Amino acid sequence: MKISRAEDKPQIRMSVAAVLTWLLPGAGHLFIGERMRGLIILVTIALTFWGGVAIGGISNTVSPGGRSLWFMGQICAGGHALAAWGLGHWVDPSPVPKKDPTFVAFGRSEEISVVYTAICGMLNVLVIFDVLVRAEKPMVESDRAPPAAKGATG
Repeated sequence: MKISRAEDKPQIRMSVAAVLTWLLPGAGHLFIGERMRGLIILVTIALTFWGGVAIGGISNTVSPGGRSLWFMGQICAGGHALAAWGLGHWVDPSPVPKKDPTFVAFGRSEEISVVYTAICGMLNVLVIFDVLVRAEKPMVESDRAPPAAKGATG
C-alpha cells in the first residue's frame, strides 16, 4: 500500500536528501529511511576524512589558499571540510623540530592527508547521486514499518 502525502513529493525529498548528504554524508539516506546504508556511509566517510586530517594535521590538510584544486574535492565532503577548515584557523600549528635526530618521518604525511580528504569528497559526490536516485522512488508502507511488524497481522 503506497503512502500519498502532499509533502512527500519526490522533488522536495530529493532536494532535502541531497543537501543533507552534502552537509553530513549519510544523513540523506537516514532522512529517506535507509538507516543501515546511512550509518555505514556516515561512519565510513567520517572516519576516512578525519583519519586523513589526523595524519597531516588540521591546519595543513584543508587549505583553500595553498591547494585550491584539492580543496574543490575536499569541499564536496560538506560539513567535514567546513569544520576542518574552521578548526584549522583556530588551531595554532605546533612547529616540528627541523633537524632533531629523534624525529623520524616516513613518507609524505601531508600529501597523504590531502588525498584522503579529497577522496572522501569525491566519494560523497557518488553518495549524493545515490541518494537522489533512492529519494526519487515513492515511499512504500512496507519501507516504513519495522522488520518485526511487516509480517504481523491482526
